[in-house]
Amino acid sequence: MLRHLRVAAAVSGLALLAGCGDRPPGHTDIFGRLLEAGPAAQTMKRARATSPGADPYRAAYYKYSMEHAEYEFNVMEHYRSAVYHAENAMAAAGGAAPEPAPIASRKLPADKVEELTSARNRLVAALNAGGATRNPDAAGKAVARFNCWMEQQEENFQPRDIAYCKNQFFEALALIEPAAAAAPETITIAADVLFDFDKAVIKPAFFPTLDRVADLLVKNTNLRVEVAGHTDTAGPAAYNQRLSERRARAVAEYLERKGVSRDRMTVRGYGETRLAVPTPDNTREPRNRRVEVRQR
Repeated sequence: MLRHLRVAAAVSGLALLAGCGDRPPGHTDIFGRLLEAGPAAQTMKRARATSPGADPYRAAYYKYSMEHAEYEFNVMEHYRSAVYHAENAMAAAGGAAPEPAPIASRKLPADKVEELTSARNRLVAALNAGGATRNPDAAGKAVARFNCWMEQQEENFQPRDIAYCKNQFFEALALIEPAAAAAPETITIAADVLFDFDKAVIKPAFFPTLDRVADLLVKNTNLRVEVAGHTDTAGPAAYNQRLSERRARAVAEYLERKGVSRDRMTVRGYGETRLAVPTPDNTREPRNRRVEVRQR
């Protein structure tokens, strides 16, 4: 009798532990995982026995989706994610077109939605421009890794797994995007257009222009640039220096959110020390108020 009481107490303790704490989206408690393990094992068995088919793009998507399904099933024991990737693999093997997961299909952290939306738009554009024909293996990998990036970003508690999926996605995407147009030596943007007076917050109306700058830099992955803020001579020099630095940082942070690696950018503020148009002190000159993105 005492033994039965101890077993019951242990089970009750597990139940209490399983119910404590916040769980990442898509995760369940220990009992839920036990219930999911059997059906997931059957799905994995079917997926492993599925032929990837002859189409190289769908076969690549099958291969890379199954890689992540096996990782989730065997290493992480996260059965819902394993089933998700395995079912995607089987669908592609059966003739369905591989699809990057819609942004709305996941409960993403608010600060990651813009980055993932931009990445998905680039992927769709590359596929529509013939990326799957140019490099079917990279195209299948790009879609599979985007989907695992979405899944990991929704969970948002395993930085290494997020980085793995994200980095492999961008590496594969670079192989299927059309050849980039040559980037100009210097892109000059009028600060009066980018920012309100005396501010360093980018106006939403100017987002499309910065998106085009980001697109050039993302496609020309060998380029390193300096993002430089400049002011005119109106006002105190020390204040102008700080304002130019804030504006340069704002532009660099926007480009980073659009996929330009921060380690490719040097960010500097020059204040009123490098005037495009020489003027006396305390002179308002719009041509001097600018942000430049220039190759270095």
